[in-house]
Amino acid sequence: MRRQVDGSVEIVSSPTSGFSAADLTASLRHWPRVFALTLLGVSSAAVRLQPLATATLTRLKRLTVREAPAPGGQAAWPMPVLSSTVGATLQVVDFSCCRGLTSINADLWVHIWPSLDAPAKAALRCVCSAMRRQVDGSVEIASSPSSGCTDADLTAALRRWPRVFALTLLGVSSAAVSLQPLATATLTRLKKLTVREAPGGQAAWPMPVFSSTVGATLQVVDFSCCLGLTSIDAVRSCAQLAVLWIPGCLRVSDLSPLAACGETLEELWMADNEQISSLVPLKACTRLAKLDIRGHFYEHDEVEDLRQACPRLADPSTVEVEGLVHELQPGIPPQRQEFVVNELDEIINRGGIDYLHNIAAAGAIPRLVQLLGPHSTATVQRAAASALCSLAYGHTENQSAIAGAIPRLVQLLGCGSAENVQVASAQALANLAAWHAVNQSKIVASGAVPTLVQLLGPESSEDVQQAAADALSDLAASHADNQAAITAAGAIPALANLLGPASFTHVRKTAAWALHNLAADHAQNQAAISTAGAVPPLDLLLGPDSTAEVQQAAANALWNLAALCVTAADSIPPLVLLLEPEGSSEVVQTAAARALSFLAASHSQNKAAITAAGAIPRLVRLLWPHSAAYVQRAAADVLCQLADNNVDNQADIAAAGAIPLLLELQGPGSAAPVQQAAGATLHHLAAHHAED
Repeated sequence: MRRQVDGSVEIVSSPTSGFSAADLTASLRHWPRVFALTLLGVSSAAVRLQPLATATLTRLKRLTVREAPAPGGQAAWPMPVLSSTVGATLQVVDFSCCRGLTSINADLWVHIWPSLDAPAKAALRCVCSAMRRQVDGSVEIASSPSSGCTDADLTAALRRWPRVFALTLLGVSSAAVSLQPLATATLTRLKKLTVREAPGGQAAWPMPVFSSTVGATLQVVDFSCCLGLTSIDAVRSCAQLAVLWIPGCLRVSDLSPLAACGETLEELWMADNEQISSLVPLKACTRLAKLDIRGHFYEHDEVEDLRQACPRLADPSTVEVEGLVHELQPGIPPQRQEFVVNELDEIINRGGIDYLHNIAAAGAIPRLVQLLGPHSTATVQRAAASALCSLAYGHTENQSAIAGAIPRLVQLLGCGSAENVQVASAQALANLAAWHAVNQSKIVASGAVPTLVQLLGPESSEDVQQAAADALSDLAASHADNQAAITAAGAIPALANLLGPASFTHVRKTAAWALHNLAADHAQNQAAISTAGAVPPLDLLLGPDSTAEVQQAAANALWNLAALCVTAADSIPPLVLLLEPEGSSEVVQTAAARALSFLAASHSQNKAAITAAGAIPRLVRLLWPHSAAYVQRAAADVLCQLADNNVDNQADIAAAGAIPLLLELQGPGSAAPVQQAAGATLHHLAAHHAED
């Protein structure tokens, strides 16, 4: 036993190791304030758990029971009876993997049900007849006819639990037989019916007949992606039908039965039902407000006629996201899930920041996270990770909402995953980490760094290397603890190796950015990067054979290394060449100028080398009015450092015509940072040149 005196620890017993029912009775009497009770090693629960029927535990909120290991299996036993005192306070009951458990105690659910939240209610399962049973109509009954739940089981369940309000049938493979009990059921409160087909090809079958009792109360009918469904005639008996889901039901062709629901139907979701050729029957549905017709090509006039008949009808494009998110539920075929996720990803990339919020608000994030699980195919996992990556991009609220996916994304980085899954997972982690300190810490705490470093190795493809380097770069950005952790995992030598000519251009660029972020304001990492031999390949990446993006990344990396590690003159000539107004983009010019500014400030001998390489006239040209403000500021900063305590440089800067340009930049037409940089440079120029 671990005993307690204030209700803040568990009581743990192992009946198989000598702890009897009498011992448990005495303990429960002696420690009445316990709040969590765990019973391990249960092998004869009907006897060992009897004390729970008489216990007076007024604070017990959680009960956990685990069976003893038994290679031969466990004898059958029911859930223990609970005293009224225990039942009145219990909020969590956990009998996970108790193979001997044969039934649940209905009184137990009556007591604890009001205390459970919606996700907890939705997650309840009962092991009896493959059903989830209910006692107050607030949970689903779910059966899988293809896995042993027969018509007789379903009939008995529907008779025993007449107050059920939501019925879900999963794995339907012979609907004409498996759904027959619905024709005779007397469910007086059933409002929602959901049916999902078993994987694989399906023989044709019509929507099941509903009894008059069922039809009188049904409001939502969901047959999403039931490929075998051929007709919806049964809805004629649904007097209160408000929502019908039949997307992906490719054999349904006739909407005329919906005329019987003309005064109640508000939503019809029928995306990609290619056999439906006419919307005319829907004119009778005057209350129709949402219509999802993705994948259909109707004449403009036909859609406009429907709008006239249904004045509440929203633009179909506005319901597209809601329809797609709905199809991310369990039970939808993997091929359809992959298609839907890719459609969402395309919408995100096409629609921009507004769609990031709208898709998240529609409930996509938890469903996409669920699709990362081991039950999904690799193609679905890749698509889900890619969609989460897009949702996280530049959206702090979504980054926080997706944080629960981090452990699973880290798992998907492992060698057991397909290459495209590894790439999508690393990219998602990168976007989750970008400028989000909390997520940066969570990702590192989840053990991502060693795996990401391993993915930088030569055995990985270039796409995997780039995604891993990108994730490490975002993890290191402005996060000192992560910078140290990434370095400790051996990332710097691996990143340095990726700078060489054997790597692809996009891999070199990403590796340079990662080194830039690792070096930022971190002297130990700067020294480690220099020791790893990263500076010479960075110098080479500044050359004319590199793309502008690679040059920018390399120049920025050298900028952060200049303060401590760059003492040789090899970096200076290529950096100076990047200052050419006609030869480089403005972002490259700015990156090169910043690196030169740090070189000049940190090492006095570099000033002469920078001047000798022809930097001054190039920098002066960058002060001209046609340059962007951030370029002008960067150029002025370099000139300021070159002029500081260097009379020769001061004279050369003045001779190059810098003073009139700096005076102009100091005026009211310039931004404050530009004014400050120009003023500082003029101050140094005037220090030893009174005539200036």
